[in-house]
Amino acid sequence: MGHFNRLFWSAFAIALLLLFSTPAFADVELYMQPPTLDGVFYASQNDVGGFGNFATVYDNFQIYQMKPYYLDDVEWFGGYWNGSGNVITGWTISIYADAGLQPGGVLWSQYFSVAHVGYMESCNLPNSMCAYDMDNIVGGYKLMPFTTYWISVVPDITFPPQWGWGTGMMGDNLSYQDFFGARNPLDVDMAFNVQGVTPEPGSMILLGTGILGLAGTLRRRLL
Repeated sequence: MGHFNRLFWSAFAIALLLLFSTPAFADVELYMQPPTLDGVFYASQNDVGGFGNFATVYDNFQIYQMKPYYLDDVEWFGGYWNGSGNVITGWTISIYADAGLQPGGVLWSQYFSVAHVGYMESCNLPNSMCAYDMDNIVGGYKLMPFTTYWISVVPDITFPPQWGWGTGMMGDNLSYQDFFGARNPLDVDMAFNVQGVTPEPGSMILLGTGILGLAGTLRRRLL
């Protein structure tokens, strides 16, 4: 029995280490449109001071990977005009289905306060460009290969100033802007990167329970 106890508790300790001590899976680059840094911005904003969500910009993408990944990190670039001084309080990031080469129904949408543990903002790039990063997204959308999606990023910020999404490169020169209820195509790309993680969050629990099952098998064999 002493030999069994050592084997059982060794297996149990391994399971605990896997469940609680394993580092988080590293982000994988799923899609990238680097910024042009040309200082051109397209309005995308929820004016909490009165106008509401008067402008939203959308851009399309497909992930590079050959298997599903869960959205974990979004990086984007933009800037201000028509005044300054107001502070962004949060962001709504949304993923949409494709509907004939334009954004369709909402597949996933989540609001993030700027107090989110994974949020970073830096406004020291050329031509008044700012870089933004929302990492450690919990419950991110499951992105499938060979599937076209659309993404939008909309800040909560009182007008003025205006905030706009900056232009990017390496895309298909197609995006859209909703402006006071009217949708128009834009012959530019927006600047953003999408990262993800795999396997799904429950996989480590399954692995841990599998090792516990192995411990049970060891016990049955030793009794």
